Amino acid sequence: MRYFILISFFLLSITLVAQNDQELIDSVVKLRKASKNSQIELKDRFNYARKAIALSKEIGVDSTILESNRSLSYLFLVEENYDSLYRVNSENLKLASKLQDSIKMAYASHNLAFHYYNNNKNDSSYYYFYNARKIYSNLKDRVNEVSTILSMANIQESERDFIGAENNAINGIKILEALPSSDNKNYSLWALNNLVGIVNSQIQQFDRSIEYHDKALSYANKIKDPDYQNLQDYSTMNIALAYRRKKEYSKAISILQSIKNIGQLKLSDPSSYASIISNIAYSKFLLGETTTQIENTLKEAYQTAADENDDMEQSSICAFLSEFYLSKEQSDSAKKFADLAYKFAIKADENQDILNALILKSKTETGASSKDYLYKHIKFNDSLVLNERVARNKFARIEFETDAILQEKEQITKQRQWLIFISIGLLATLFFLYVIKSQREKNKELQLEKQQQQANEEIYGLMLSQQDKIDEARTIEKNRISQEIHDGILGRLFGARLSLDSLNNLNTEEATLKRSNYIHELKNIEEDIRKVSHELNTDFVKSGYLDMIKSLVDAQMMAYGIAYTFNADSNINWDNLDNKIKIHLYRILQETMQNTYKHAKASKVDITFSLEKNTLNLSIVDNGVGFDANKSKKGIGLKNISDRLKEIKGKLDIQTQLQQGTTIHIYVPNV
Repeated sequence: MRYFILISFFLLSITLVAQNDQELIDSVVKLRKASKNSQIELKDRFNYARKAIALSKEIGVDSTILESNRSLSYLFLVEENYDSLYRVNSENLKLASKLQDSIKMAYASHNLAFHYYNNNKNDSSYYYFYNARKIYSNLKDRVNEVSTILSMANIQESERDFIGAENNAINGIKILEALPSSDNKNYSLWALNNLVGIVNSQIQQFDRSIEYHDKALSYANKIKDPDYQNLQDYSTMNIALAYRRKKEYSKAISILQSIKNIGQLKLSDPSSYASIISNIAYSKFLLGETTTQIENTLKEAYQTAADENDDMEQSSICAFLSEFYLSKEQSDSAKKFADLAYKFAIKADENQDILNALILKSKTETGASSKDYLYKHIKFNDSLVLNERVARNKFARIEFETDAILQEKEQITKQRQWLIFISIGLLATLFFLYVIKSQREKNKELQLEKQQQQANEEIYGLMLSQQDKIDEARTIEKNRISQEIHDGILGRLFGARLSLDSLNNLNTEEATLKRSNYIHELKNIEEDIRKVSHELNTDFVKSGYLDMIKSLVDAQMMAYGIAYTFNADSNINWDNLDNKIKIHLYRILQETMQNTYKHAKASKVDITFSLEKNTLNLSIVDNGVGFDANKSKKGIGLKNISDRLKEIKGKLDIQTQLQQGTTIHIYVPNV
């Protein structure tokens, strides 16, 4: 009853804990859902996400913590809080790796890449983008794979690894072409083709640049979302810039002027407006126009870019103005705008604009100062070429080392899997070997039991045969005695009785003598009856089992050529002895005599059956070589004897020493 109460309490405790955990999980799910609701204020969404994480840690399940962390990670992305994004995704990556959750590992790596990208740590950013890409590729998540490829290509372009950037971008295009059409697909195709166009413009492959900007424009035209309409203008400007750099100025002007509603862009997209009107004016200047209208247009564009704090546009427009004033031989204005172009190029970290500004400064300065800026231009350009080579090697090395690490991890995983398979195989083999061995031993044991049963049946048959012989002898003896009594004693008694009857009434001397003779005859008959009675007292049954034992001993000792003595206590009632005991004693004696011959090398054996306090004792004493009892305990013969004695609750006592013979005592109680 006590155990039942304890078990019931234990099961109830488990049930209550499970219910409590389920309630916590339900609460976590609700909090996560609330944190993703864009209708709720961002501050409140952060609170819900943090509460979900706290409850998840209370539950203590890694997968639950990881999922809650992802909700918070998303909010940091929305807030553009990249430092906090780093902290939560560092933990996420560890948890995902521990859980071997590939998709969560990819998400965490992707977010860490954003953190490093926004902190201008391109090496680390590229490393995590590449890691995420490999996982997305293995998972066949093509959309996210292309997203990482685009980010990698952008990093390579900014580091002037133009070949690597173009290769990655074209790989991304090939992957996207197999996917169904959508605004997201068209936007990604626009971004990748646009990047290839920019890269080719940088390396002055203008025809190829125009080809890919045309492709980018075709994808921009397919996007239905109005938020992406400015992409068409952006691609058109890039095509025009490529023609301008190709020195097809009229074509560039025509394309720029084809952009619809340029005037409206002044309000909706001032930076693009400044870029368009400045490039139209600059292209006209390159065609030879130096009118005041061009100057005013460039100044308007500069002011618009300044109002937007657009350093890159300001640098370009200031360079245009510097060239314009150089052509007008207005050196002070040319120098002023060359200095501004250089200043804004440095702020924007635009290498090509820096190079252009250094050339302008060398033109606007004189003497040593001019040469100094020209030298700076050459030195900076050389450093960019060197950095380009370093960048190519750097990103190739990152990919190579990452692949090597991933390969090593994969190899370790495979080795672990093989180790597990081999271990399971070995365990299975050992198990099957054990089963086979056990089955064989069981079969062997069953065979031995069968043989023992057969032997027992043989002994039992011998005993029955012996009993039949005894019964037959008894019957023959009864018949002989019956015949003897009938034919001899009864006839003589009948004759004596008749003679005595005839003499009962006679008192003569002759009659007295005859009576005396008949009385003597009766005495002889009495003696004959006593003799027959004595013969009847011979117990054939008593001698049955004992005779069988004697026959066994006599036969084996004669076969082995060993002298022996055999004694049996007459008080032993063999008939009352259980047949099971008789059979086992027979086999034990047989086993013992075999051991005496095979191992003891004895020349004499004494065998004695005795009875003491209802305990049957069998002692076998030989004068053989003896043996080490400790070493021989595991022998089959002694094991068989011990097993048989266990069956009849007997005991075995062995006294032996090397070269001093052996004495075996067997005790069977309660007989």
